[in-house]
Amino acid sequence: MMIFSFSRLNLFQSCPFRFYKKYVLGYEEPMTLPLALGKSVHKAIEDKINGVEHREAVLNGLIEADFHPEVRAEDVSFLTSRSNAAPGMGKTELHFKLPLNDSQDGPLLQGYIDVVSNSGMAITDWKTNRVPYHVLDNHQVGLYAWVMGELYNVPHVVGTLYFLRFRKRSSHCFMPADMERARLWALGLAKEVNARMELYGMVPGEATRIFPANPSGHCKHCPFARECLRTFATI
Repeated sequence: MMIFSFSRLNLFQSCPFRFYKKYVLGYEEPMTLPLALGKSVHKAIEDKINGVEHREAVLNGLIEADFHPEVRAEDVSFLTSRSNAAPGMGKTELHFKLPLNDSQDGPLLQGYIDVVSNSGMAITDWKTNRVPYHVLDNHQVGLYAWVMGELYNVPHVVGTLYFLRFRKRSSHCFMPADMERARLWALGLAKEVNARMELYGMVPGEATRIFPANPSGHCKHCPFARECLRTFATI
């Protein structure tokens, strides 16, 4: 059974065909500059919170991204220094794996939370995006707040997106109703994916109907865009 993450669910919602190519057929997408830079900076910030000196943390960030040829050390250093990361500010890269409901075969959600502080009542997610957005524009932080509720039994969670390029925060105090709304979003999509996977197992020849394309502005960054155009232009 597939284990879900926010990124998997979000990709399925954005474009079922890209989800199918990546997570059903297992095609690897190239490591783009934004992905590699984000990976480097996250590692460098994690290390700084855990007491590593800045220069060594930046080097570890470059190593984490396998010295991607487009990732420059000065960019990693700059973005890392823009964070408010400080030694001991919280638990870093907290991994979780939780069922989305109480049924025995309920879908599992897993992921990593950048920083957990204040005994689970505050979480921070670092972003290297060039365009900031509001924390409520998607369900990522809401889901992570729900996870905190499950793991720490806290009544509310302050979730923050920190956009490093702008030193800009977007925060929200997630109450139980917010957390439940995010959980139900994830559970609904996970059930839909599982239903389509079951159907695909019965009629694999109908893959493009089970996982249709959803053209949008994301297509210009999709490695399957050309194949998608050829495939769906003939349907």
